[in-house]
Amino acid sequence: MKFSFNKKDILEILSKIQGITGRKTNLSITSDILIKAVGSQISITANDLETVFTGTYEAQVETEGVLSINSQKFFEIIREYPDNEIVVNEVENRWVEIGQGDSIYHIVSSDYENFPETPVVENIDFIEVSANDLKKMVAVSSVVGFAGDEKRIYVLGSLIEKIVSNGQELLRIVSTDSRRLHCYDAPFTGELILPDESVIVPKKGLGELNKFIDSNLDAIRVGVKENNFIFQRANESIMIKLLDGEYPDYKPIINYDEMIPMEVDRNMFSTLMKRVSILTSDDYKSVILNFKENELTVTITNPEIGESKERLMIGFSGEEIKSAFNPKYFKDALSLFEDSIVVINVKDSKSPCIIKSLDNDKLVCVIMAMHIS
Repeated sequence: MKFSFNKKDILEILSKIQGITGRKTNLSITSDILIKAVGSQISITANDLETVFTGTYEAQVETEGVLSINSQKFFEIIREYPDNEIVVNEVENRWVEIGQGDSIYHIVSSDYENFPETPVVENIDFIEVSANDLKKMVAVSSVVGFAGDEKRIYVLGSLIEKIVSNGQELLRIVSTDSRRLHCYDAPFTGELILPDESVIVPKKGLGELNKFIDSNLDAIRVGVKENNFIFQRANESIMIKLLDGEYPDYKPIINYDEMIPMEVDRNMFSTLMKRVSILTSDDYKSVILNFKENELTVTITNPEIGESKERLMIGFSGEEIKSAFNPKYFKDALSLFEDSIVVINVKDSKSPCIIKSLDNDKLVCVIMAMHIS
């Protein structure tokens, strides 16, 4: 095969798919990309057995063909190549010549027949979601990460389901690590068809998807079909294999009806949490939030480092509440809001804290209380 292309047409895409091809799997060829040259286009596929990216781009194809080549090395060569027009020529015994004239690379390709098969999914019922909403949904999911040895399906993945609120159908994403939970609702157009009432999408796949969401677009097409969550735009698509498992009943946790609401300045409260976080460590991760009449006192005592105490005037009334929380979770949650004022809801020393917008429930963040030592 032999083809040429303009560097600026695929360099950014090659950069974005490094997260997919860089993931270790039980097949070494998943570190490759599959390139097909047909007609006047090339298609590029990355597949880590969980997330599949496919994109089609303009090229000058002299000889049609298929090759599987190391993604990282191909990207680095294209990135550093001195000319904008780049020629790729498969010569013999799977050797690939990249470039021409004074700058030429020769690297060996893999047997493309060993490249993982790309699922063929047809007749997908897509819905359209605002690009900004989809990007926020992915951010809400990605903030709640997990450790490398995590096995719980509901932590490895985020729940996606359809809900009805005030007569409107909404697409909801829920993400938890059992110590906090984030929930975000977005309007959509079209008919959402799910194999079950809800699906679980791997957080890793959603994290890769985030790289391809262009906030400048009005809407993006997404759908669920044959055990895949599918994202599609003009010439690119991403398929993320769904996880099989049960998701816990989270809805009672996000109910704040019987809690005490307080309006706080988001930036001020986030900055406070950032300051007290200075004294946290791996063994001492919690701070004490003491709610009294019109006052919040935040303290941390870390015998390894020292102690800190901050006081903030706040619209709280009722019996004193003293709870322990991880300040990092507050910082993460508050970073997802754009409002200058947010509402913090508390109930008692053992109940979670719920953060929401002053005007709506589009985004709800729950932080579980910790044991006060």
